[in-house]
Amino acid sequence: MRKILLIAAAAFGCTMAQAGLEARAQDFSKTKIDVIVKATTSQYWATVFDGARAAAKVLGVQIATLGAPSELDAAGEVSIMENAISAKPAGIVIAATNAQALAEPIAAATKAGIPVIVIDSNANTDQYVTFLATNNETGGQKAADEIARCVKARTGNATGKVAYLTALAGAQSLNDRDKGFVEELKKYPGLTIVEHRVGNNMADRSLADSEDLLTRHPDLVAMFADNELEGDGAGTALSEKGLGSKVCLVAFDTSDTEIKFLRTGIIDALIVQNPYIMGYAGVWYALAAAHGVVFPKFVDSGVSVVTKDNMESPQMVGLLDPNKYVLSPFLGAQ
Repeated sequence: MRKILLIAAAAFGCTMAQAGLEARAQDFSKTKIDVIVKATTSQYWATVFDGARAAAKVLGVQIATLGAPSELDAAGEVSIMENAISAKPAGIVIAATNAQALAEPIAAATKAGIPVIVIDSNANTDQYVTFLATNNETGGQKAADEIARCVKARTGNATGKVAYLTALAGAQSLNDRDKGFVEELKKYPGLTIVEHRVGNNMADRSLADSEDLLTRHPDLVAMFADNELEGDGAGTALSEKGLGSKVCLVAFDTSDTEIKFLRTGIIDALIVQNPYIMGYAGVWYALAAAHGVVFPKFVDSGVSVVTKDNMESPQMVGLLDPNKYVLSPFLGAQ
């Protein structure tokens, strides 16, 4: 077991607790870790599961891949979490759909002696082992910078009207992205936010919102979409209206639709997280924490800007396609 935990420490930059670890190999085939995501129907969360399954194969542990059908169903995720606590797995990896609703269940799991690794989106509690996620404020800042770059490249000046689309109210990761975006855009006084829409994390709603924004503001120069479904909807609206060369669009994540729009120039940049490593490292962390490994309270899983020019580069291609992801030592983003 000590050998395996030392591998975890070396691979993921964790520190070892002085917990009297046994210096012998151990069979983890009966060890179970629950991986709970916001929605089982999203491509993003499917990639988290891909990473988790890869880690489970390496470690020889069992995992359960769980989640509600929709990110709107915070009550469903709470119920899943409560059932997981009752089943007493060795650890839980969870992305919190709603920061307030999941706070008590996460704290309850910790109180029950189950190490909780929070990934992607945090909850309003500090009762967990570590939070492994994108620095979403940084991601929002990068989106604002990309919008300014795109508008200036097209018009000669970073000036004009901007709108942004939020997928869901109450998700801390989205709140942080939007905060970073709004604050960073203030560095470009010529760019003015004229409208903000909050959808319900459904592609048809994001499409309708995007179409309405383009109608209400025919002189709009840029849009920011803060997750994959908002990116799908905004890109579709621009494509259908033939405005891809007029309105700059920057979006989060890497759905097949977003990647298609990036290739064709409808989307100008994608702000890309690393959901694969969240799932992969999350399972490692949960197993290690169950055996006494101590982690920093926050581990940055990194954020990248992908454009049409760099999307085929070795460091980006695996972020766009989990089938091409190549693992390397992960110490957290610097």
